[in-house]
Formats: sequence, structure tokens, C-alpha cells
Amino acid sequence: MATQKKKACPVDAAGMTRVDYKDTAFLKKFLTKFNRIIPRYYSGTTLQNQKKLATAIKRARYMALLPYVLDVKFQSAATPSETVVETPAIDENSVAV
Repeated sequence: MATQKKKACPVDAAGMTRVDYKDTAFLKKFLTKFNRIIPRYYSGTTLQNQKKLATAIKRARYMALLPYVLDVKFQSAATPSETVVETPAIDENSVAV
């Protein structure tokens, strides 16, 4: 049976020595669709880098660079400016006088 090679830490593979809380594009890679932090065993990060990532994500949330949670049911709905309301045409024969 062949042994699997350990995958490299994505933070180390990116060549980052510090994880910056202002780099939201990089931090979003380690969040689920509900903005929860992805665990180590899914992301493949080392323990030290996972702690740095968690701290950076929490700081970005506190500074309002990332949202704490996403409400999925409201995200897919149209915004009020995009909502088109059509009024039906009034038929003169159906109007009672």
C-alpha cells in the first residue's frame, strides 16, 4: 500500500512569513460559505499558521473588513433597487362605475 505524501501548507506555499489581516482576498480562502473558519484537517495548514490565520480573520472581522456571518437566504434575493414592480393595465370593461 502506497503512503500518501503530506500536502504542503498553503500559507508556506504562498511564501508568507506573516499573515496580514488586511489581505482579505487571501483570508477568504480559509472561510466557508457561511464565513466560518475552515479547520486544519481540511485546509492543510500547520498548527502555527492556523493560529495566525484565525487571529488575522478575527482581527479583520473586528475591523469590519470581513463579515462575521452571512445570511444566505437574503443574499440571493434581489435588492430593492433591482426589484421591478409591474402594475397591471386597467381594462375599462372590467371597471364598475
